[in-house]
Amino acid sequence: MFNYNSFKVRFSLLILLSVCVLAVFKFSSDVNNVTESGIVMQLPTYVGNFIGKDGEASEVEKNGLPKDTEIVKKSYRDSAGNIINAQIVLAGAEKRSIHRPELCLPAQGWSINERETMPVKLKDGRTIAVMNDFISRTVETSPGVTHPLESYYSYWFVGNGVTTPSHVMRLFLTSWDRIVHRKNHRWAYVAVSAPVLKGFKQDGKNADETRQMISDFIAEIAPQVMKHDGEIAEKLTR
Repeated sequence: MFNYNSFKVRFSLLILLSVCVLAVFKFSSDVNNVTESGIVMQLPTYVGNFIGKDGEASEVEKNGLPKDTEIVKKSYRDSAGNIINAQIVLAGAEKRSIHRPELCLPAQGWSINERETMPVKLKDGRTIAVMNDFISRTVETSPGVTHPLESYYSYWFVGNGVTTPSHVMRLFLTSWDRIVHRKNHRWAYVAVSAPVLKGFKQDGKNADETRQMISDFIAEIAPQVMKHDGEIAEKLTR
């Protein structure tokens, strides 16, 4: 039996949905495809007691990412022999330049053992949240001898006036700010990693000490690579 009231409600909802979809296209279609990024594409040479040396993008990165992707890398060491690697990846016109590192870490032989969202208070007084992955893989220390190597891999995404450690939140902010604020983020991600060297070198740091070292390093380097224009909104969502 035909229910007129039910049909009327469904038809009204369909009209409302259509209007919303048209509004989304209307208000987002003329947003510029490329906007100013929130990152400085230059890693400092000196970070605390660490001195950095320039690195190059790998062949996989050069061949697998869009040609307009920008990548800068540095490998840092201090007088005690501690090692920290840092990189920034900035998307071009194509959004696929930016992805979750959890997709490429296993491809490089790493197992992700634990994950946490880690708040870091920066030297300039701001606080951001970074995703901190505790990873491991087997390395050959001498011919025929292998040993498990543990490492921390910390990263966060940087947009125009906003940061987040979450890939899902980044996608939400991309859609929300494009529609509501008519802002199209040119996203980047900053990654900082360090191996746990206890057992590999005399006086090598253990896992907890390595985690703290990375946190201290981020507190120093983040204010130097993130632009200060606008307010940074911290998102602690996983």
